[in-house]
Amino acid sequence: EPVLMMTWAYKDKPEMVDQLSEEYTSAGNKNGILVLPVGLAYRNSMEKYPEIDLYHTDKRHPSKAGTYLSACVMFTSIFKTSPVGNPYIFDLDSDIALKLQRIAWLTYKQYYED
Repeated sequence: EPVLMMTWAYKDKPEMVDQLSEEYTSAGNKNGILVLPVGLAYRNSMEKYPEIDLYHTDKRHPSKAGTYLSACVMFTSIFKTSPVGNPYIFDLDSDIALKLQRIAWLTYKQYYED
């Protein structure tokens, strides 16, 4: 079954997230396709935990933390289950992994339940 992964804004162009969110949501709704709100999770994480760098040095691609956040959002959106407490932390600091798990769950609830 196809899904759409809402991408994130470039690090140096955070305003992109609103248009990306609108377009992915519209496409998902038109076609009855699940949208994974990864881009919104990036925004939520950067607002709440600016010390966690989600980007590679090119400001476009994800860092290890960004990749982990993306995976948490995918897991949460597909299985409708909180990732909080998942023992797999991708060799990240356990505090960082827990924060990203919480952001993924928060974003899922905001996107699908609000």
